[in-house]
Amino acid sequence: MGLFSLLGGKKEKELHPGQLDEEIRRARERELEEVREAHAELDWPVIPKLNHVNLPGVECCLAETVPEERKDDIGQIIYEDDISIDELRELNDQELLFVLTTFDEFDREVPIPDYERNRRKVYNEIIRRVRDAEFLYVIYDKTTGYPFIDHGYGLLYFGKEMAEEAAELYKKQYRQVIVKEIEVEPKQEDGAVRNGYFDFLYCIGLEDLIIDNGAYRVKFKRDEISAAPGEWNRMIKDAPVNPQLCFSMLDMLEERRWPVKYEKRDEILALKEKRMIGNLFTGKYIVPMQYEGHAEKTENGRVRMGKDTKFTFFMVKTADDKIFMPVFTDGFEFSKMKLGHEWNAAVFSFSDIARFIRDKDGVAINPAGHRIFMPKEQIIAIDGANRAYRETKAQQTAKDEGDTVKRAVNGAMAQMENN
Repeated sequence: MGLFSLLGGKKEKELHPGQLDEEIRRARERELEEVREAHAELDWPVIPKLNHVNLPGVECCLAETVPEERKDDIGQIIYEDDISIDELRELNDQELLFVLTTFDEFDREVPIPDYERNRRKVYNEIIRRVRDAEFLYVIYDKTTGYPFIDHGYGLLYFGKEMAEEAAELYKKQYRQVIVKEIEVEPKQEDGAVRNGYFDFLYCIGLEDLIIDNGAYRVKFKRDEISAAPGEWNRMIKDAPVNPQLCFSMLDMLEERRWPVKYEKRDEILALKEKRMIGNLFTGKYIVPMQYEGHAEKTENGRVRMGKDTKFTFFMVKTADDKIFMPVFTDGFEFSKMKLGHEWNAAVFSFSDIARFIRDKDGVAINPAGHRIFMPKEQIIAIDGANRAYRETKAQQTAKDEGDTVKRAVNGAMAQMENN
């Protein structure tokens, strides 16, 4: 809608600056009032379902958190021309999330003027509260000891009571979960490497998050709170990180340990296992070791041994006396082992590890964390499949490049003949 149509189409009318501003304000009020009237038959939003899991007779969301009379009051915020940040900061967390939910649902029915600008103010205030929180409450999976993943999302809460109520709903879906109080930015000594909770979430690949799931909620990205830790901020110098692998391991383990049956569950579990194995190929791993003789550490943390260098890997023994080589996806996981100073650490590829375990029973990935024990035969088979895939791909690439060159030469020859 153009300016002159807002003012009634009287292009010829001359107005002083003050009058023009007043006319624009009135036109804006009329536009917002028209939208308000168009929304008049809509009911205020209610709390959405916890997730898409349907169990007969089981509640799907928490009790209402915003009374109807309060909705009548704060719901009008979406019709304000320029929402005040101070006004938003007077709302409690659930009221703020209700306003955001109302913005989204009502705008889908009849578009709200300046929806993006004003909605962004509400959203930014929610993100600020998450970022500035001293403590958050997180639902954890008891079977893994890591944050619970619901359809790809981690679950954070502003308040302990709400988190515990939501956890009870998940337990009715046969999830083994608990609530943990998390200090978002633990106090650290000056000069220490930053080790905040959102840095930990980066390491385990949990990038998609929900605040207050089960009540009024919003989805957001981890990097809206904290940037990914860079090379300058590793817990161990040159330590790798494998967020995609860590996420795929957690997602697979939680699915495998969920004691339910549903249609296509076997196919879904197989896909999650396949995704994890695919991420194993490309991973770099911290391996504790000792060595005697010449060894050169490269820029990427890997170790180049001399021909006379002798080395020993740290091993763990299982209850049935099998010997596994522990490998770690990142500094967070490596630090859990608390090895003595006599042990060094080096970075190796998956193929390197497959060669090292020929006389061992297998590999233990993050033995103090994810505790994934893979037998030697599986590791070697995966590495063999990966090598075959890369060779086939390299051959296909070479063939494609050869065909491209051949087509270019033939084209050039044809052009010469035409000339």
